[in-house]
Amino acid sequence: MITVRSPGRVNIIGEHTDYALGYVMPMAIQLGTTFTAEPSLDERTCIFSEAMKEELCFGDELVREGRWIDYVKGVYYAIRSRGLRYMHVSGRLSGDLPMSSGLSSSASLEMAIAVAQNELARLGLSRLELARLGVTAENEFLGIPSGILDQFAAVMGKEGKAVFTDTETLNYEYVPIPEDVEFLVFHTGIRRAVAGTEYSERVKVVKSALRALGVSSSKYVREEQLSRLDELQRKRLGYVIRENSRVLAVRDALRSGDVVTTGRILTEAHWDLARNYEVSVPELDFFVEFATSHGAYGARLTGAGFGGAAIALVDRGKGEQLGREAEEEYVRRFPHRPQHWVVTPAEGARVIDVRP
Repeated sequence: MITVRSPGRVNIIGEHTDYALGYVMPMAIQLGTTFTAEPSLDERTCIFSEAMKEELCFGDELVREGRWIDYVKGVYYAIRSRGLRYMHVSGRLSGDLPMSSGLSSSASLEMAIAVAQNELARLGLSRLELARLGVTAENEFLGIPSGILDQFAAVMGKEGKAVFTDTETLNYEYVPIPEDVEFLVFHTGIRRAVAGTEYSERVKVVKSALRALGVSSSKYVREEQLSRLDELQRKRLGYVIRENSRVLAVRDALRSGDVVTTGRILTEAHWDLARNYEVSVPELDFFVEFATSHGAYGARLTGAGFGGAAIALVDRGKGEQLGREAEEEYVRRFPHRPQHWVVTPAEGARVIDVRP
């Protein structure tokens, strides 16, 4: 029997750039998914989810059901599509990572399954190959046109570090988070679905803009080239190339421990997302305004947007109080139940226990 711990992630900067093969800088967080599994006695996988309070089983048919078990099946599909053999297991999912909150619970689940299969079925896959299993699961099995950001962060995370990543080459660099600051995550209480049409529409427009310019990556697009695009393409891709520049600037600021500059850029990124990528909602805007007017260095939505969560960069020890104050004001204005967490950079998905 093995136990795997797989983290969620906060994307510090670089939103909606991964499917445009740009730059991102996420960090794995201490909130995550725990998966305990052992080989099955028959040719079926049965997994109990503590969050969903149900056990679901499947064999080798791998048919989508429109339920949480599809993420497990998707990883099996990805393993099989590479000519490898997965092992049927009996398992249990638990953890402290909220679902559909912008903290990448789906990628956390996928990487928990992938790491467990890599160990039990002796697949011999590298951490990068494990991340790619998750992308195949989402793109080909689940029909979600996502990039590699979430899975990459979940397996490459390192304690105390963010992971600056070029999503075209997958070259990466660990960037230290200064020890005198912390990130506050504020969940709006609005659940979102990545597979929704709004997300897919953004992907479609940006990719069509890249094709129109004859480039494969948003890294190669210059501001003056945008005039060759239609108005919507210009608006969406314009945001992406500015965001790429901001990722580089935040990397450099964090390298030198400059949290003031880092915070300013995070806030700038949020309002660009809100006005030009149009993925924010009033609840996220409220938190950004509240946090930055109550001592945060900066704040922005994290994840795809359309609800979910936002982050704020604050002095160490100040996040919990700011979170409580934001919740008190939030519930006076909005009919949702918010939550908040202070998060720290954590290790990527890994086996944490093995028993005979």
